[in-house]
Amino acid sequence: MLLLSCAACGGAAPPPGSPKAPKSGTGELEVPRTVVTPQDASSIPELLADAGGLATAQRWQEAAAAYDRAYRIEPEGALGEQALWGAAEAYDHANQYDQALARYERYALRAPGTPRGRESMVRAMRLLVFMGRFAPAGVYAERLLKQPEQLGDFERIAVMSARALSLLERGEEQQASYFIEKARDVVEARQLDAAGRVPRDLAQLYYALGESRRLKAERVVFEPMPSNFGAVLEERCQLLLDAQSAYSDSMRAYDSHWSAMAGYRTAELYQRLHRDLLVVKPPPSADTERKRQLFEGAVRTRYAVLLTKAKGMAQHTLAMAERTGESSEWVERTREALKSIDQGIADEEAALAKLPYSKADFEAYFAQMSAPATKPVTKPATKPAAAH
Repeated sequence: MLLLSCAACGGAAPPPGSPKAPKSGTGELEVPRTVVTPQDASSIPELLADAGGLATAQRWQEAAAAYDRAYRIEPEGALGEQALWGAAEAYDHANQYDQALARYERYALRAPGTPRGRESMVRAMRLLVFMGRFAPAGVYAERLLKQPEQLGDFERIAVMSARALSLLERGEEQQASYFIEKARDVVEARQLDAAGRVPRDLAQLYYALGESRRLKAERVVFEPMPSNFGAVLEERCQLLLDAQSAYSDSMRAYDSHWSAMAGYRTAELYQRLHRDLLVVKPPPSADTERKRQLFEGAVRTRYAVLLTKAKGMAQHTLAMAERTGESSEWVERTREALKSIDQGIADEEAALAKLPYSKADFEAYFAQMSAPATKPVTKPATKPAAAH
């Protein structure tokens, strides 16, 4: 899928044909450099025209190689810039993102302060986010935000959400939230989110919003067990649903890569909530072995549904990947997560089978648990662990 500008950035730059050779200051005619091979002889403009023809025919891999060849021969001046830009776009279309990124970055270095130099930074930033390299994407975003008036609406959304993702990766959630809300303000003011499919830059924004809410949810904990367990659990579940809503909005771009990322994270929300609930220790009132066993069984029985939901989301994500041919690292992460979820379900069934009570016994005991309303317990914000 092409990671170009979502706001009328245009396709591959059309070849200039055979431009007139410029005249030197002395009145001498400058003849374009000619490349001689055993098969033919071509000038650089002719090589660029050939590359442009391949791009027009959407033969992206061949077009990229042709532009690269022209750039190697003539890396300087306007022709060199045209070759470099054409190669970047062709590799982008061909889904060879590392190759495209290298050329966009090279173009940004050679043409700083120009409109196309700025656009090359935006495209490099989008690619970095797409590949999950949030820290370097944040560097570009910070530079681009120094002159926000030069950015279009979708570019501002992409830049601010990229900045937010880089901040979230560093654990700076409050600052990240600021950029997310600023981007959402643009969406609302310009009415960019109509019902149905959304542009890819909004998928990036909603994913960042989901990440912000996910991290906030994971700070709501149950150990030590709060006296207002029910209120704390309700707080965590609401944050989970808020995060899931944002991830679902990201999927509305119908982009298999963003859908895989959002799907994996949604499954993870339920799996982690289940994990956090299982570490809850019995309350002081569970002062006999019988009560402790009933508490354990009640917790395992009541929250087994979380693993079921996690499994369903993981399976849905893998089915989407199979249908679309998506093969990113997020698909492999989801596949590994599904194995872990299946193992967790098996472990739960085995643990319940060892307890000498029925499901009705567990439900009755759970109903006796009180939940006085007091403030939920949260952990202070900390730097999140590296993605796994």
